[in-house]
Amino acid sequence: MDRRLLAWTAAVAALLVLLGLLGLDRPIAEWVRASGVENARVFAWGLAALDTISGISLWFWLAGCVALALGAIGLAIARDARWPRALLAAGVVQIATLHTMSFGKDGFGRLRPHQVLESGDWSHVWHAGGVSFPSGHSAFYFGLLLPLAAACPIRWLRIVLVAIPVYVVLARIDLAKHFLSDVSMSALIAALYSLLVATLARRWLPTATHRV
Repeated sequence: MDRRLLAWTAAVAALLVLLGLLGLDRPIAEWVRASGVENARVFAWGLAALDTISGISLWFWLAGCVALALGAIGLAIARDARWPRALLAAGVVQIATLHTMSFGKDGFGRLRPHQVLESGDWSHVWHAGGVSFPSGHSAFYFGLLLPLAAACPIRWLRIVLVAIPVYVVLARIDLAKHFLSDVSMSALIAALYSLLVATLARRWLPTATHRV
């Protein structure tokens, strides 16, 4: 796995979390609402289609469990191949990221942007019974696709795998479901877990001799 890609992702995500919490969250949410781009079809329809394809609409844990199962089977029948390790990493990272995200939602209780914008009360956003921080969608897609991107040797496919979760977080901000720091925190969690898994895999798993 490309640990440099994961490290850069973690650094950028951490910076965006910091910028969001220090003041960018509110103006971005207010600009989306005032500009008329909120709930744009390219995001609303596109994200709905992507959620259907990924299985998130059926069961939140489906993709991670499938990745783990396919990775385990692949490692048993093609021990020297790259793809079983990539799938195992994706399954482990996504499930770990989703669990951490769930604890965060319960602990922080942050309201969603549309809830705060409708109430107009910005003084009571945290520990208010909300489920905005961190983002579940960002955790789902970054947790699944970032490890796959880091393990992918094909440049254009790696770009696609990173572009999908980036599109998802932009959609969640546009739909007023999440603040910038919400989606960035989940991306940071996924990147840190990916780095951990990449380090452990490099130490404990035999090196793959096949590129696929």
